[in-house]
Amino acid sequence: MAPAHRFIAVLCLAALAACGARHVTVAPAPASPEATVGQFLAAVNANDHGRMAALFGDEHGPSSATWRNAARLDSILTIMQHLLVTDSAHVLGSEPAPGHVTRRLLRMDLFHGGSRATVPFTLSPQGAGGWLVKEIDLTPLMPSASRRPNP
Repeated sequence: MAPAHRFIAVLCLAALAACGARHVTVAPAPASPEATVGQFLAAVNANDHGRMAALFGDEHGPSSATWRNAARLDSILTIMQHLLVTDSAHVLGSEPAPGHVTRRLLRMDLFHGGSRATVPFTLSPQGAGGWLVKEIDLTPLMPSASRRPNP
């Protein structure tokens, strides 16, 4: 290959690498289930879907890296964000999740306005270290049928 052709080939490869490279800096998962839920709720209150997605996942990694349908993930995070906005939160307790050796069940009291709800969060240890929110039982935050306005 002639030196000019080699130079053009190297230049093209460098340009392709620069165009295709995605450098995403993701904060590491917190070292404890309590810290993970605290950061997740802070992201909820900040309306930071990117950070919520980085803290929501399982042993395979955060949903921001493992979900293929970004629109569906954003819809789920929007619903979570709407229901989980809090003025304050308090950890009630942590225990092994039923049926799972490595997962933890963290019960949180969430306060918003004049209301309080006890919400269970299931957390999964991430293979790379740290904890991620695996599931949230949003049932305690749903408006009850008796409180819905009549049509």
